[in-house]
Amino acid sequence: MHEVSIMNDAMKIILDKAKENNAEKINSITVKIGELSGVMPEALTFAFEIISKDTIAEGSLFQIDRVKATAACRDCGCTFEIDHYNKLCPKCNKYSNNILTGYELYIDSMEVD
Repeated sequence: MHEVSIMNDAMKIILDKAKENNAEKINSITVKIGELSGVMPEALTFAFEIISKDTIAEGSLFQIDRVKATAACRDCGCTFEIDHYNKLCPKCNKYSNNILTGYELYIDSMEVD
């Protein structure tokens, strides 16, 4: 379960940024996770609940925005959704390795008091 390690590193960043901004309480945190990132949202949420205990982030709203995986065909220019196994252009049926989105994993925003 690498989500614990990911959340541990993310929490360090979150708490550092909150401290830089003299925050007393973190109200909400939003993270972006791409469909191809290999991160399980439920496991990340569970890790957040455990790691945020006894911090100013405890009890805050933890939101995950999933990012669809997309690619662009270099032959016909079509942009389309993909998954781990299918990266064929639906327009010209050629394989595309030009991945545009889907590997994201970052803290998008947080609201503090």
